Amino acid sequence: MIALIAGILLPLAYLFGCALIYVLDSKESRREYFWEDRFLAGILVMIGLAEGAHLGALLHGRSVSAFTKYYLSALAIFAGLSAAVCAVAARKRSRQKKEGAPKKMRRPLEKKEGLALAAFLILATTQGIYVLAKTAVFLEYDVTLETVVGFLKTDALYTLNPLTGLPYAQGIPSRLKILCLPTLYASLCRFFSADPELVTWHVIPAITLTATYLAYWSLARTLFPEKRFHAFLFLALTALLLSVSDYGYGMDGFGLLHGGFQGTTIRGAVLMPYLLGLCLRKRWRLVLLPILAEACIVWTLYGMGMGMGMLACFLVIQGVRKTLQGRREEPKWENS
Repeated sequence: MIALIAGILLPLAYLFGCALIYVLDSKESRREYFWEDRFLAGILVMIGLAEGAHLGALLHGRSVSAFTKYYLSALAIFAGLSAAVCAVAARKRSRQKKEGAPKKMRRPLEKKEGLALAAFLILATTQGIYVLAKTAVFLEYDVTLETVVGFLKTDALYTLNPLTGLPYAQGIPSRLKILCLPTLYASLCRFFSADPELVTWHVIPAITLTATYLAYWSLARTLFPEKRFHAFLFLALTALLLSVSDYGYGMDGFGLLHGGFQGTTIRGAVLMPYLLGLCLRKRWRLVLLPILAEACIVWTLYGMGMGMGMLACFLVIQGVRKTLQGRREEPKWENS
């Protein structure tokens, strides 16, 4: 079941990402994107579609069934459009190959590069096995699973308090109500006839773990564009730090290995490193995706939290840097 759900969602995300990048940027700019950008951009698009379907369900049906109908329709429409765009892109690439465009030859791995890559793969595989095989873990103040179970029992959104099982006495904040992750998880359970614990505690954390290392690999390639060993070493050290930081609640490794379904974990492990990489590469047309995704999944400063703060800090630093460079380049007139 885990392989089935991931096997459908990840290729669909890649299709969405390919189409989005092709539409957003020019031919020259598209060469600056990595293959992992297509996966990550597609995942963020799927989160955006889930948020739209969730808002539609809240405004009209207020049910998981309504959300599932809206979400599947949105996925089908976007998949059809993405397939058409990718078909056009493939036709253009085939023409370029006929014109004799040169291919870049990849050099074989050196010994130290292979060792660094093997170390990362061992750590990441160990983490993946743990995420898939672990039992329930107590997460303070987290009621995601209980919320998903309540949605499935009542086929309604936010009508029962997950802590008591009774109707809400005073309702819940609207900012919390519009977050889409519990509805998305409940819809996956219903569509695949899967157990809520399987989807919430295993499937989604496995996808989060995969997206985490896609984001960090993108960041590594940005920081070390011509040094493959340094990029592999960066990835291995990141996996090691995430493994050893599994000792306490609130640590990044603990969140990734025990709470990969939480919005805060997805933000810290996927959105923030990916956003940093996009800023460093100046891929401004994709920068808004992780910022908007944070607004859809995390209850922080009404959505515009850490992502918007990182972008603002980066733009300030860039502005100061350009100002200092401009002053250095000003001509110095000698006294006559």
